[in-house]
Amino acid sequence: MMKRLWSAVLGLLLLSSSPLWAKTMFITDRIEVGVRSGIGIEQKFVATVKTGDRVEVLEGDQNWTKVRLPNGVVGWVSTRFLVDQVKVSQAADPKSLEELKSLKEINQNLVRQQENHKQEQEKLLKEIEEGKKAVNILQQERHQRLAPEQEQLKAQIQQLEKQAAEDKRQIAHWQQKEKYGNYNGLILWFLAGSGVLFLGLLLGWLANRGRKKTSRYY
Repeated sequence: MMKRLWSAVLGLLLLSSSPLWAKTMFITDRIEVGVRSGIGIEQKFVATVKTGDRVEVLEGDQNWTKVRLPNGVVGWVSTRFLVDQVKVSQAADPKSLEELKSLKEINQNLVRQQENHKQEQEKLLKEIEEGKKAVNILQQERHQRLAPEQEQLKAQIQQLEKQAAEDKRQIAHWQQKEKYGNYNGLILWFLAGSGVLFLGLLLGWLANRGRKKTSRYY
């Protein structure tokens, strides 16, 4: 009798020493919790559970707990996210669900707007590239159209420069010639004046000599 009693007490102690095993628990007040393939945050996710989801505890300690989800998936979650019962704040609040739904719609609208902006930007970039190509084509056509005229104008400019150089040379030649011509005129005038003066002196000397001879005979 005593042996059976001690066996029953020992069994109760063993059951009380592992309170997490074979218990039904709930996810604490978080939006989503990752269920991993093993112990540690480096393990990959096998599922996710939300606030208030029911899980079956299989084993674990104060850090990690092995659970089975209602769909049969088995994985590990952090023990601190498990509670014995769903609190009022953890229950599915219709208002919170409505707010969450509204936030999701806003997020979807933002994603669509971002996609629209991206498409508009791509369209604008495409139009810019097409505009650049059109400008390049116009520039090439203009260059091809104006190239003969530019060559002709260049030849005319070269001809004018050549003519201007020749005119400059001619002007310098005539200026030099005119300079020497002025000197020659001055020399001629000087020689003419000297000749007249010399002739006058000669005539005066001859006249004076003739007078002296006449006076000698008388």
